[in-house]
Amino acid sequence: MTLLNKCIAALGLSLSFFATAALPALDAVLQKGFPAQTAALASTTQALYQEYESQHSVASLVFYSYGMLRLANHYKATNDFVNASEYAKLGFFWLDEAVDSHENDMRVRYLRARVDAWLPADLGRCVVTLNDTDLMQKHAQDFSAAMQTTIAFMRYRALVSCKETAQAQALLNEMKMDGSASALLALGAEEAPEWSMDEITQVVMPLMKGE
Repeated sequence: MTLLNKCIAALGLSLSFFATAALPALDAVLQKGFPAQTAALASTTQALYQEYESQHSVASLVFYSYGMLRLANHYKATNDFVNASEYAKLGFFWLDEAVDSHENDMRVRYLRARVDAWLPADLGRCVVTLNDTDLMQKHAQDFSAAMQTTIAFMRYRALVSCKETAQAQALLNEMKMDGSASALLALGAEEAPEWSMDEITQVVMPLMKGE
């Protein structure tokens, strides 16, 4: 059971709930997670793209980009750097396309930052995350207090990656004084937090339902 699926189960939501959104490919990923086997992962990822094309669901597009980035990681792990580079480029292209086509929807920006904030600094995505988190903080009313804390933490990670040392330290001090980010600060350097209830109910579900 994936972390996302655990949260869904904890909410008492069944497969039939998601089926009402007519997004079977995304529904399968939410319920079971992305497949570990490469061929199955490629098939699932392609199904998400076809779902995006037929249903025009930005949620399916975002998860399609997630699938492409997972495939890129697979090829990198097997030293197939040509395919790794190609899949990563496509993954980022479609992730950015999701935001560009919904630039005023802070939830889509949140899903992009949720990936970008934990990427290696040498990929240069920290600049994108700084822009996304700046806009999200200007629309703080759209997010719960817990999600605002996660946004601040993602911004901190982006500042570190972009070598904005003074700003990063100032934000770190602020988060330490506040205390709300203690669980996030306790994570390992490359360890992303688990999906939270707020992320699912305020971001994933509404986008899936086209709200």
